[in-house]
Amino acid sequence: MPARAVCPYCKGTSIEDNGAGDICCTTCGAVLEDSQIVAEVTFGETTSGAAIVHGKFIGADQSYARGSGGFRKNGSWESREQTLANGKRRIMNLAHALKLPEFIGEAANRWFQLAVTHNFVQGRRSQYVVAACLYVACRQQETTHMLIDFADLLQVSVFAIGATYLKLVKVLQIKKIPLIDPSIYIQRFAVKLEFGSETRKVMNDAVRLVQRMGKDWLHQGRRPAGVAGACILVAARMNNFRRSKAEIVHVAKVAEDTIQRRLDEFKMTAAGALTVQDFRGTNIESEADPPSFTKHRKRELAELREREAKLQAADADAEPDVEVGDDEAEKEVAQDLDATLKDQSFQKLSELIKADSTNSASSRVFDDNPEHLSDVDDDEIQSFMLSEKEVEIKSKVWMDLNEDYLKEQEMKRLKFEADQKAGIVRAPRKRKRNKPRDSTTENLPETPAESAKAMLQKKAFSKKINYAALDHLFNKANK
Repeated sequence: MPARAVCPYCKGTSIEDNGAGDICCTTCGAVLEDSQIVAEVTFGETTSGAAIVHGKFIGADQSYARGSGGFRKNGSWESREQTLANGKRRIMNLAHALKLPEFIGEAANRWFQLAVTHNFVQGRRSQYVVAACLYVACRQQETTHMLIDFADLLQVSVFAIGATYLKLVKVLQIKKIPLIDPSIYIQRFAVKLEFGSETRKVMNDAVRLVQRMGKDWLHQGRRPAGVAGACILVAARMNNFRRSKAEIVHVAKVAEDTIQRRLDEFKMTAAGALTVQDFRGTNIESEADPPSFTKHRKRELAELREREAKLQAADADAEPDVEVGDDEAEKEVAQDLDATLKDQSFQKLSELIKADSTNSASSRVFDDNPEHLSDVDDDEIQSFMLSEKEVEIKSKVWMDLNEDYLKEQEMKRLKFEADQKAGIVRAPRKRKRNKPRDSTTENLPETPAESAKAMLQKKAFSKKINYAALDHLFNKANK
């Protein structure tokens, strides 16, 4: 570019490069040249004789161009490039510590580059992201490395790495991650438990146990390391090796309770009831129900039996204690009842009771005054009276329902007392009350015409009405 370029539009000389490859005039804003990116490389020389490269390098994944100065060995790096370089270095170091092949480290580095492109590393610790990317590569290659191996090596929480891994899979939309087969951990656990020459035999039995558990729905929803640990323990016992649960826990890195639960679930299946020889020589085709399904069915069955027991107890309590006699006893009771009703003394007694009730009803006088309670029994009045406890409960309910109103009235009272102490006295408002008009009211209109005149005099409805004509109309009506 010439030293003193001139704008062909405004003839100005204030021409600058905006940093995006465009040469613009700052006076009129015209773009004089654009697309300054070239494919050829030109070199220059500094004052000390060092060779430098002219122009700027722009990568496919860079946000802006960067220069190449002679004062630094690698030029001016972007923070993004530094993040990629540091991430690759950490991934290779972690892969070397875990004895992973180089191609897995390269695959993890590509996942890390995608994570940087999606700004996934911002706000997160780099070692969590590095471990998550390397674990994704291990899962895709189906290696025997577990997430807790990364946590032990980095001395961080396994749950933090797991949470970062789940978010990474979601952000990068990684869908081709195969499920872990517990059998891939069998060789790793068997080598660490040192079975010697019987290692291959123990491994074969453990793999068969894993396959049998898979048919019995014991893999779904369970940690693969827990299933593999339980199978290697059973296989060791099948081959007369005394391996404790603590040794299995140390190797599989799961809780002892997890191992025990897998053993209990396997014991409930058909294969769990076979002997060692029968298990090795028999291929069971049937499948057991999932443990969760069986557990819920047992719970529902227990609740159903408990409900039936309660119903039977309730029916037993509701049954009468008196047992029904035979037909002869019923006949004897009926005969005694008929004899009693036909007895003359019983009939006279019933007639006296009827006469007494008739006289008492005729002599009773009812008072129509509602204030007198002569026609109400004392028991009936007592039923309407509340006890002290009921009065207290009802008062508390009323106070709770009208709490806002009571607070408002209390605030008004306190404000009124404060105003009185301060000498502020507000006169009460006098409301105008219209007295009801009836025949005793004075100066009432005698005719409808006089009533209409009074109404028109009291309030004018419109200026366009000729009220004089209305008076003449009323005069004709009076005549």
